[in-house]
Amino acid sequence: MFGDLKRNIYRCLLNRGLLRSKVVVLMDGGVCSQMHQYLLGYLYRKAGFSVCYDLTFYKEWGLDINNEFVRNFDLLKAFPYLKFEEASEVEVDIYKKEYFYAGNIRTNDMSFLRLVPPIYLGGYYHFPSKQWLETFQSLYRMVDGVLDAASQIKCIEIEERIDSVGVHVRRGDLKEEVSSYGAPASLDYFISATAFFKEKLHKPYFYFFSDEPEWVKMDLLPRLPVKNCAEVVDINGSDKGYMDLYLLAHCKHQITTKGTLGKFGALLVDAPDKYVVLYNDETQQYWKILFQNPVFI
Repeated sequence: MFGDLKRNIYRCLLNRGLLRSKVVVLMDGGVCSQMHQYLLGYLYRKAGFSVCYDLTFYKEWGLDINNEFVRNFDLLKAFPYLKFEEASEVEVDIYKKEYFYAGNIRTNDMSFLRLVPPIYLGGYYHFPSKQWLETFQSLYRMVDGVLDAASQIKCIEIEERIDSVGVHVRRGDLKEEVSSYGAPASLDYFISATAFFKEKLHKPYFYFFSDEPEWVKMDLLPRLPVKNCAEVVDINGSDKGYMDLYLLAHCKHQITTKGTLGKFGALLVDAPDKYVVLYNDETQQYWKILFQNPVFI
């Protein structure tokens, strides 16, 4: 009863303009999804609107599609300097029911950028590539104090290698074809991608990052031409994916697969002399103009 009364009072004050209207942004998924969703809210905050984020997903579910790997709210662990306001339970309830706006993931409709509060932004959103990239680069930077002791030691090792290549192998809920992501990268893709770097670099060394490191060790690595120049980084589980993001970013070059961990890692430290290998399928075309030297295989 008290909860209903509180909601009714909030709704009344909001409708009468006695409370400032907000943009409420849904957050879900891993750290890269959180980065994308925070960026969405940031665009509205730059326009002068009040923005807060719905973290209900992490309290009620907090897992991947297959209910196997954990998804924690890690954004502020990775980027503790970000300005962040969590939406209250009342705000989530009212905005989600009355002001919900779905994403534009399957269209090129950018009209959502002209919306004004009160709005609740659910789903996933594409942005104009140039605007997205400029905002990403202005928002995200790696800072000291994020990595634990084991990851810090590995980070130093990676930085000392001249030709380090970070390889993201997404498994988990994307190891089979998913409509919005397409089919997973094939064995031939990894063979061609590693061969590319062995031709381009003097002495490449491959660091593999995956949510299924044992599969990479037992099934993938033995079938690749990387004997004595590769290892699987398995010091971080899915609960520390943001640390793997940092380690991937410290590699000089990247090989990416499905998902965004490898791509965001590459973008955190983009440079004219780095190569980023992307899986060449229709779902990857959005990334074509985001890197200085993209290589499609």
